Amino acid sequence: MSAQKDKSSTVKNVIAIVAFALLLLVGIWSAVQVIMFVPRLFSDTGVATQRDAGNEVELGDRDIVARLSKETVQSGEPVTIEWAHSGTSDGVLSFSYACKEGFYFQIDGRTVACNAPYNILATDSSLEVVPLSAKASVEAPLAITYTNPQGESVRDTQTLTVNNFSIAKDTIDEANEDTVAAPGPIEPVQPSTATTVTNEPVATVTPRPVVRTVRIPRTSNPYGTSDLATEMVAIGDINRFGEFEAKGVVRLYARGAAKFKVTNLGDKQSGSWYFLANLPTQGGYPFTSQIQPSLMPGASAEIFMTFDQLVPGIYPFTVHVDPFNQIQELSELNNATGLNITVLNY
Repeated sequence: MSAQKDKSSTVKNVIAIVAFALLLLVGIWSAVQVIMFVPRLFSDTGVATQRDAGNEVELGDRDIVARLSKETVQSGEPVTIEWAHSGTSDGVLSFSYACKEGFYFQIDGRTVACNAPYNILATDSSLEVVPLSAKASVEAPLAITYTNPQGESVRDTQTLTVNNFSIAKDTIDEANEDTVAAPGPIEPVQPSTATTVTNEPVATVTPRPVVRTVRIPRTSNPYGTSDLATEMVAIGDINRFGEFEAKGVVRLYARGAAKFKVTNLGDKQSGSWYFLANLPTQGGYPFTSQIQPSLMPGASAEIFMTFDQLVPGIYPFTVHVDPFNQIQELSELNNATGLNITVLNY
């Protein structure tokens, strides 16, 4: 009787082991199937390509890739940007570029503000832009950014060289000598995003029609600590005369604008920095600026941003300098600021 019970128990154990092994195999197979069909986004494995009119942009092991039809162009010559990304059409695509003095882009005959996103249809895979420069040569960093519905973003940056051979070399040398320039573009009709860096004290002289601002460098304590503090200056819109008008209420189809100031309150130069800005626009995703120049102790940068595609309601415009605390500072509590803006539905 005991032997029979032992034999029965052994059979049951074998059956249980076989059943467990089958369940394990089924579970592994199911997991593989799930992994195979989950859409890829922000991972480390490759996606083949995205085709557009016979052209091919290879992603390889990246999540977004942008490509220029030309890397060097003459001012006014159109350039096509092609891209591929691993996201879906539910996300948001945008084009942006860094502010440079005397430089801006146009799209469909309209000036595009620097340091601000220009939204693109998520189903598009190319964009034609026209660079315009008042300088003999400009290195223009530009970016294509994709943001998924969860607010996660990937970006690819390219640099376009724009030449203007109609400008004499001696004129350029004279204009660049001892000059502190605001890196925002010179636009023909409406103002665009601009950053003005001021190091006090300054001395200004006016030889002929050229205004030169000569900077007197401040002393940076190599053993000191920097402290970036930001404050809002104003928020409003661009009126019909192309001028910035500070106010808290704007209309739906207006072009919004905001101005804020960043000052180094410490005794050590800050090093390069950047900021995040939440814009009251469709999509509502944060805008990441290009790298900003180092601020000496006591120096300030006043940044002017413009944006469109507003959404009706009350929304905050917020900005956060050094958002991930990469710069050692005396205080991290003064790095963020913001103002509300009311967008009317007409």
